[in-house]
Amino acid sequence: MTRKNLLLTVIAVGNRRISFEVSDGSGRVMVTYDEEHAGFTFNENNNLSEILVHNKVQLQKIIKSALNGKPVPGQQIQCVFIQDFTFINDRDYNHFIRIDRRGSVPLISVSDVETTGIIKLITDGSYAKVTDRSAFAGMIVQKDGGEETFHGSFTGGSSSLTELVAVKEGLSRLNMVDEVQVNTDSRFVIRGLVQWVHFWKLNDWQMAHGRKVKYAEHWQQLDKLGEGKLLELKWIKAHSGDSRHDMCHQLAKKLATG
Repeated sequence: MTRKNLLLTVIAVGNRRISFEVSDGSGRVMVTYDEEHAGFTFNENNNLSEILVHNKVQLQKIIKSALNGKPVPGQQIQCVFIQDFTFINDRDYNHFIRIDRRGSVPLISVSDVETTGIIKLITDGSYAKVTDRSAFAGMIVQKDGGEETFHGSFTGGSSSLTELVAVKEGLSRLNMVDEVQVNTDSRFVIRGLVQWVHFWKLNDWQMAHGRKVKYAEHWQQLDKLGEGKLLELKWIKAHSGDSRHDMCHQLAKKLATG
């Protein structure tokens, strides 16, 4: 994956459209993004525009993030672009999503078939507004079928944070293991592990609109735990009848509600 530093300068904003100049230090191109139709218009055809066209999904994500910060004309947005990055889509959650970080470059793939002979981590989290408590629970299933459970709770938090902490706590118990299947009902965690962390690291843990990544400390710890590992991520639909996941859910819920 080739890294490219980009500078976006906002030219005009209005009517669900944003115009901006993109520069990479050696070239520049004017771009207009139509939010309503999710389409781009490039006013030049050069090497930079070809790269942007080839990586429109990534460019769209950068622009959507920038729009959340309500940009104004003249504002400059610095970001890092990763050419030919593999993005997952909603259909991929019905399969096994892999991020292999055992080499120098993260490899992202999707498969209909799970990896055999691999340790499994099943997690869930729960936040109770009434008690303002977050809780998590998980199970580690060894290759021989042996099971180990873990759990914990803390004050405050949110549903998303509990899911993130649950996976982090599980992987922290598997430091010496280089292949783990992570089972979770959180698409937030899966997408973060497979996609977002790679961009956040390069952008100094900031979003395109300049705000710090939410739960950055936890994401940084989880990212560190994933180094040198093959993580196979399996999305489990909540309350779908998976007995191990249901057990984790019930335990986390009980701990959160007190």
